[in-house]
Amino acid sequence: MRYQLRHGPAARRADHTVYVNRGVHAQRATCATLLTLPRPGPRVDLAAQRMCGCQRRSAPVRNVTVSLVSGRATQIPSATVGPAELDLIVEHWTGRIAQVLPDRPDIVVLPEMFDRPQISAEPAPRFLRGQDLEAFIHAKGSHVRDALAGLAVAHHTYITYPSYRVADDGAIYNSLEIIGRDGAVVATYDKIVPTLGEMAGFIRPGHEVMAAELDFGRISAAICFDLNFAQVRAAVAKVKPELVLFPSAYHGGFVQSQWALDTRAYFAGCVYPPNRSTIVNPAGTEIASTSTYDFLLSHTINLDYVVVHLGYNEDKLARLKAAYGPDVLIEDPGLVGMVVLSSRTPERTAREMIEEFDIQDLDGYFADSTAHLEGVEIGVQEF
Repeated sequence: MRYQLRHGPAARRADHTVYVNRGVHAQRATCATLLTLPRPGPRVDLAAQRMCGCQRRSAPVRNVTVSLVSGRATQIPSATVGPAELDLIVEHWTGRIAQVLPDRPDIVVLPEMFDRPQISAEPAPRFLRGQDLEAFIHAKGSHVRDALAGLAVAHHTYITYPSYRVADDGAIYNSLEIIGRDGAVVATYDKIVPTLGEMAGFIRPGHEVMAAELDFGRISAAICFDLNFAQVRAAVAKVKPELVLFPSAYHGGFVQSQWALDTRAYFAGCVYPPNRSTIVNPAGTEIASTSTYDFLLSHTINLDYVVVHLGYNEDKLARLKAAYGPDVLIEDPGLVGMVVLSSRTPERTAREMIEEFDIQDLDGYFADSTAHLEGVEIGVQEF
């Protein structure tokens, strides 16, 4: 077997000559592993290059696969809900979730109150309401959640459980519970701004945002009507999430992007059909969406990221990109003057990269830009 050095990816020709990419090694200083190969020796290919560590092109170490699972509500014949009806709900939604499990998601997100059934009535199905809904909430207990917990354990994934929750004192909340990979509930969020109709009924408002440290990242949440309120968004931003979960009955339109921008987080909205469920990146750009034909989505995001303003940083970002090449991804959505910078190498985090090139993150840049307003009340100049 002969070894030849060339620029370009490693390759094997029919005559068994192995071509080794020297270009990156020369760029990254020294590497004896590939330049002093024994003759004859082991096959030299990309695996050998990864072994030496200086030309690693592995997937980002913080890759997280998010699955959004929406769909029509379970249909039941009457408002009476017993074990048979609960089994129908479980069968319907576990069947929906099963369709994304081949993607090996790290977390499965379901829409708000997903397990609330509809009565198969004419001229159109209708949701349980009022006393019928309250009776259903008490009848279902933990039946549906326990079924999802079994799925979470079997497939080593987190699964959200956005539904009505009965607290120990009997109060009922519109909640999001996160079921861990071990089947236990690891985090709970109660909708802070229920609709006036919900509160006129029996739904209590929550008063705390979620700040959950899962094994892949820091998570927060909002539920449906919460999306409209700057107070909730500001409180979520303060906990510095990397991913915001949004189970909802409505989409929210451009407000989803506003949340992603303001929280500096990925935003995963799982919404009732016919609206589309979407994932938005921290620069407010929609990066994945369900189609008009089905309401399922799996998408992998990289949580090793930092948001950076272009102001005074363009030359530094260019030098950073030249140094790290494909090991860094810089996404510019246009129009907003900021980029999302993600590390694609396990050897250097996004934060370490920007510190190396003296690049300030977006929060730091904005803090410096508004330092002169500290203690200043902005007035009104009338004409």
